[in-house]
Amino acid sequence: MLSKDDTYRKIFASNLNYYMQINSKIQDDLVRDLGLKSSTISSWCNGQKLPRMDKISLLADYFGIHFSKLIEQRTDNNYFEFISEDDAMFPLLDVGDIALIYKQNELDNILTPNKGTYLIKLSGKNTIRKIELSEDKTFYALTAMNAYYKVINIPKDELYNEIQILGKVVKAENKSAFKQKGERNNG
Repeated sequence: MLSKDDTYRKIFASNLNYYMQINSKIQDDLVRDLGLKSSTISSWCNGQKLPRMDKISLLADYFGIHFSKLIEQRTDNNYFEFISEDDAMFPLLDVGDIALIYKQNELDNILTPNKGTYLIKLSGKNTIRKIELSEDKTFYALTAMNAYYKVINIPKDELYNEIQILGKVVKAENKSAFKQKGERNNG
């Protein structure tokens, strides 16, 4: 069970990452625009530390929101946390690591071949893959980061018959990167 402090840090980190995502900001933007240290922003985004109230107000002003939006549990239903069930995306995500998913049931309609990283249902199992359109635009390549998983090529017009898209990965909380050698789950 999480302590109250852990819960507050987790809520704040989730909210900060959410407002960064919807405002198309990265940590470097906050460092540059607000004059804060990179390590400070990183510790807030990862839920390791909770900022003082003056910094929460500074961030709220920056995003144009009330400070309570950063410290209270969000009730929107567009995002959910997914606990990785396989090691297909290792070292980004290992079994048990958490990914923040934006709910959507189809690929983003963007012009670039890299469509992004998605939580999908493939052969009845939930898994995360990077999805790219082939150079000749005839098939999608579903790629895992872990070299033990084969690239899966699906004809462009068959994609939604072969997989179900559950959402797009917007953030990963990787605990496995900090494990000692030999501790990593073998799946």
